[in-house]
Amino acid sequence: MQELLEILNKENYELEDLKYLINLTSPVELNHLYQKSAAVKQLYFGRLKSKILAIQFSNFCESNCIYCELREDSISVSRFRLTPDEVLEKINSIFSSGISNIILQSGADSYYDTDMIAYLIYKIKEKFDVEITLDLLERGFDEYRAWKFAGADNYLLKFNTSNSQNYSLFTVTNKLEERINHIRYLQRIGYKICTGNIIGLPHQSDDDLVQDLLLLKTFNPDMVLNTPFIPRDLTKYQNEPKGNFSMLMKTTAIARLLLKKSQIIVADSNQYFSIDEKQQLFSVGADTLMLEALLNGKIKSL
Repeated sequence: MQELLEILNKENYELEDLKYLINLTSPVELNHLYQKSAAVKQLYFGRLKSKILAIQFSNFCESNCIYCELREDSISVSRFRLTPDEVLEKINSIFSSGISNIILQSGADSYYDTDMIAYLIYKIKEKFDVEITLDLLERGFDEYRAWKFAGADNYLLKFNTSNSQNYSLFTVTNKLEERINHIRYLQRIGYKICTGNIIGLPHQSDDDLVQDLLLLKTFNPDMVLNTPFIPRDLTKYQNEPKGNFSMLMKTTAIARLLLKKSQIIVADSNQYFSIDEKQQLFSVGADTLMLEALLNGKIKSL
């Protein structure tokens, strides 16, 4: 216990500190970790809970991430695309004053060219006083610049895993180094970044999670989105277990200690969490709820 208290009182955490924290199992020790992360959240964010709204406008995807149900080769998914004007109409119908950030979300879908996305950004900014986050996976560097010029504020691009060998197992169409280069480039041209990992990927070790946290720290992102692995039907990993929630709790708490001023997002999706689990994540360091706009024009809410 003394070693834990000494670690929690540190201002900066080293590799061995993170290994110690990620391997905590004692309920008493975990409670100390969670009390510390809750105190850091309270200091920097108070009791307020931010809300951001994700609008998925396409589930077509030209990538073939092996664990993903939306991968290009999947024949089990009912595909859809919304026109830019349909996206704007949806936002008009569901927007509320408590939303500070709109996420425009799709797969890797080149149907939406540079100008279509720029039009969306411009029209949203024209009407709403919100930040705009793009969640479009990897796109061209010229596109990133054009969308920043059009008014985009943030870009969501998860690195998923810091283990380059595992990354290549799950995402055969690109490499971890390329993903990191894209994230770095987005930061250089002025985007605020949202990134994070997937917890519970097959073959993932505790050491991998520690390296994920260290990579997250090097990015120093404005927003963090760590999500559990969800086994998808008709994928290679459909029979693998879902990501462990207790490990996600620990990772959330440690991320709060490492990144005191970063927003930590919880996705409001029942496929990820129960209502009680979402509340637990907020109690140990998360501060922002990502709402989902459904195709029927409604919003899922905690």
